[in-house]
Amino acid sequence: MPASTAKDYYVFARCVQGSNARSATLVLLAVLLAAAIALAQQRRIQFDDLAKVATLSDPDPVASAADPPADLVLLHGKIHTEDPNRNVVQAMALRGNTIIAVGTDQTVSMLVGPQTRTIDLRGKVVLPGIIDAHIHPAASAPDLDKCNLHGDSISAEELRARAAKCLKENSGDPKSWFEVVQVDAVGLLLTLDDLDSILPDRPMLIVSSGSHRAWANSAALKAADVTAATKDPIGGHFGRDANGTPTGTLDDNAIDIVEKAMPKPDVDLNAAQLDRAFTAMRARGITSVQDAAVDDRLMQVYKRLYDSHRLNMRVRGSYVFDKAVIPASTFVPQAIEFRKKWAIDPYFLRADAVKIFLDGVIEYPTQTAALLNPYLDAAGRPTDNRGPSYIPQDTLNHLIAEADAAGFTVHIHAIGDRAVRSALDAFAYSRKMNGPSDNRDQIAHLELVDPADFPRFKALAVIANLQLDWAERDDWIVNGTLPYIGPDQARYLYAARSLRDAGALIAGGTDWGYSFDPFEAMEHAITRSEGRGKEPLFPEQSIGIQDIVAAHTINAAYALKQERITGSLEPGKRGDFILLGRDIFAIDPFDIHDTKVLATYLDGREVYAAAAN
Repeated sequence: MPASTAKDYYVFARCVQGSNARSATLVLLAVLLAAAIALAQQRRIQFDDLAKVATLSDPDPVASAADPPADLVLLHGKIHTEDPNRNVVQAMALRGNTIIAVGTDQTVSMLVGPQTRTIDLRGKVVLPGIIDAHIHPAASAPDLDKCNLHGDSISAEELRARAAKCLKENSGDPKSWFEVVQVDAVGLLLTLDDLDSILPDRPMLIVSSGSHRAWANSAALKAADVTAATKDPIGGHFGRDANGTPTGTLDDNAIDIVEKAMPKPDVDLNAAQLDRAFTAMRARGITSVQDAAVDDRLMQVYKRLYDSHRLNMRVRGSYVFDKAVIPASTFVPQAIEFRKKWAIDPYFLRADAVKIFLDGVIEYPTQTAALLNPYLDAAGRPTDNRGPSYIPQDTLNHLIAEADAAGFTVHIHAIGDRAVRSALDAFAYSRKMNGPSDNRDQIAHLELVDPADFPRFKALAVIANLQLDWAERDDWIVNGTLPYIGPDQARYLYAARSLRDAGALIAGGTDWGYSFDPFEAMEHAITRSEGRGKEPLFPEQSIGIQDIVAAHTINAAYALKQERITGSLEPGKRGDFILLGRDIFAIDPFDIHDTKVLATYLDGREVYAAAAN
């Protein structure tokens, strides 16, 4: 008997108990036996099966016979539970913040009491709340109030005009820094004269969409005390002219040096900005996030929302390894103290992961991703540039082994195939030193993976944390990537299907920044295209709707170590779910991005409702 059937019969047994106690008891004993068998079968799921679904814990599969009626019941829907069997049921019941039953309308409706709130879904789809496994909410929220170019492809002249428009509309304090964000860096070459012509006497910082390249004008360089004598930081680079004088171009950790000269932002202001961002994210169905790079200040912003009862989002932080200021030998002890300090609420705010950057980005002209083969020049000829290695292999091996031994999830940024291999080699070293890990280690982005490394994800129990909104022929790919890497490597850009077929568990994220829309990511994962009629990006790497929904629900919950409470809709789990305005499992995949979220529930509470719902 399937577990879901056992639950339905148990609800029936509760209803007849009062009139025929002996019959009800017999039914109950049979049901409990069947449920025990079903749970035993579930326990046989091993990591080998995690490419399809994460192993679940053992919550009580049914409600107690003495329990009162449900507080909330949903009927007449298509509720995709994302349980191990991918069951789709009609109805679901909650008491407080917890799901107590899923099943048929007939059985679940028996839990309706005088005070129960009942929702007629009228055939609409319900999913578990969306979990974003790689995103930067606290760092990105302030961009909402800056001069935001939204990733538009732009020339130096257009940039000057857009910045002038922002200054005219909101000049701000003439002595303060002026920031332009979300700039498409592909092919954008800016001289110091270009930058000073935009704003000559006020510090200005322009940051690209990927946040791996930025530009600072002369006033900003002066404020940061950056001169010809300033050395490149570990993991970063200053653009320089023939005399070694900085030209205003900043890559990776060089950006940090300039940003540290900026005034400290107000925590309350940042908390208000983050509150607005979370409101918008809940409108797209997001209920949990893994912030992929936090420090003390960003955790303070989260805690400000938590203390004021405004943190309507589950947050897990990843303490970032700042190579420029933290020696590798002291990082894990610092991370342990950080984890203790920010263990605020195991269900809503914690920081028990660590983040390590192994490379930058692949797009021209930045080209700081670490590749196995050299970048090509504009004529298609190999160069002597394979991208930097930010951390020596031996240092990385010991760093990851120490973090794994301390129980951290290790979250790696790796864009290039050489960086991916380096990360996998370090995880292999850690497994050799520490034995098998259940730390849910993961590599994010994976823009290029060498085919020889596909099976290593499963073998090493490393999660493939993919941002498949990028899997399309946009400016970054067409003009910034394809001409510079060659066809043999290019066919493995965002190789989601190859990873899945090799047994990797795929978790989904958006990396906002630029966009936090999970439905766009789902569409691109399937279509590999900017839209209907547009050429796809290596469509043989497409994955299906069930794969990508699992990536953003149960698999992401597993990656965040919270699959015991979220990620699927099963009795004993928390009431994180969303109601959709269309059936994404049945429509043309090119229409998925237009999906409207009608309502979002977190911990059994409605935290978003569409205006017309």
